[in-house]
Amino acid sequence: MPEPLTFLPTSLQYCRRLRCKELYIETARPFDMANTGSGAYWCSQTQQVLGPDGQVVEPETCKSGRGCFEAL
Repeated sequence: MPEPLTFLPTSLQYCRRLRCKELYIETARPFDMANTGSGAYWCSQTQQVLGPDGQVVEPETCKSGRGCFEAL
């Protein structure tokens, strides 16, 4: 039976709306949102590279303190 996916611990709490295509690929390796291969991110609420506040969506900016942030 395959091992369940694990997520790397991180001090950065990302918005639950932050997405990247690597989230949809099943691998045995741990996943780290900040170190994706594509670097292509989008907001699941707007379905665009800009969040509801009109700012760029990326791990460095989609965190607590941003007006549209939603905790995991």
